[in-house]
Amino acid sequence: MHFSLSPHLFISWLQSYPPEVLTVSLLLVCGGVILVMMRLYGAVGLMVYSALAVIVANLQVQTATQYRFFEEPIALGTVVFSSIFIVSGILTEYYGKAQAQKAVWMSFTGMILVTLFMLFTIGFKPAPGFDEAHHAMCVLFFPAPALIAASLIAYAVGQFNDIWIFATLSRLTRGRLLWLRSFVATLIGAFFDNLVFSVLAWMVFAPHSLPWTTVLFTYVLGAYILRVLVAIVGIPFIYLARLMVK
Repeated sequence: MHFSLSPHLFISWLQSYPPEVLTVSLLLVCGGVILVMMRLYGAVGLMVYSALAVIVANLQVQTATQYRFFEEPIALGTVVFSSIFIVSGILTEYYGKAQAQKAVWMSFTGMILVTLFMLFTIGFKPAPGFDEAHHAMCVLFFPAPALIAASLIAYAVGQFNDIWIFATLSRLTRGRLLWLRSFVATLIGAFFDNLVFSVLAWMVFAPHSLPWTTVLFTYVLGAYILRVLVAIVGIPFIYLARLMVK
């Protein structure tokens, strides 16, 4: 008997559901993985998750999907990347501001290393029969230098704003109103990150600049709607993280 490990059936099954269902499902998966990583590895696990999420989101952002609630296509990568703000809130709340900032720099390092290694990989001439795989890597990683520059600048702006706002609100509220601190910090940090990344990646650093209307609706406003959803759904995970503190 032959068993196939091809992911085509799984992908077809996923595509039978509307993007809204998949988005909520992915967000819940991200939240669950964050809690598991925290439980198993503490602050280090959260830092590793943050670095992986940055890498994955920068690959996902090169494609988009169509939601029913928005006329323009919305870039993917928003949910995975926005889950990093949940991680920042957890690290700041339970491990301190310094650990949250360390996660930002670790994510920077991870993205830079992946880009460097993959550009070297693409630099090798493919052997006969591997042209298709080589082309697929080129499609994914040729935009990487521009995307990584935009991502790192935007990530720094968004994350350090998020951490600073969260820590400031923590002092002002004397450690109370965790839900409010998390929500406000994520909303503000995510907005700046989203705006800076979209303008840099698709207008400033792009070989062929996209129209401002496309950038505004597909990459700024459309993605920000999802980030608001992440900010709301992410609040319970920050409270649940209290049970996972090592």
